[in-house]
Amino acid sequence: MFNSILVCIDGSEHANRAIDLACELAKNQSTKLTLLHVITKPGGQHVPEALKSLQEIEHVHITERDVVESVGRDVLEAASQRVRKGGVGDCDTLLEVGDAAGTIVETAKSSGADLIVMGRRGLGDFTGLLLGSVSHKVAQAADCSCLTVK
Repeated sequence: MFNSILVCIDGSEHANRAIDLACELAKNQSTKLTLLHVITKPGGQHVPEALKSLQEIEHVHITERDVVESVGRDVLEAASQRVRKGGVGDCDTLLEVGDAAGTIVETAKSSGADLIVMGRRGLGDFTGLLLGSVSHKVAQAADCSCLTVK
């Protein structure tokens, strides 16, 4: 039914449910899964105060951006393990920086995804009404089908 599914993840419980559902859709077909984690606040090139002493002791340079990207890679690795446990072998991972909704839509286009699966995460009632959610923006802008998981 689907050839390529883009699964948007952020480490939340909603994202884990999205992974599980995407695995159910993909495992009995030859469907390729792509896991995408978007970093919206990449951090700067300065060294966080908490890491300055480590930098001096270990003679390494660790920036705020390095820490944020490392966490993103950890989120992707945990999700990738979940996919393997879900019975899907064909899975790629992507770590991107940018606006979440725009990056998801562009990645879906460039990867040829015919389904985007993502968890629903609210910003809160009032903030969500003013700004809108990422899942809503993606559903409105994407050329392919979108599935939002609670």
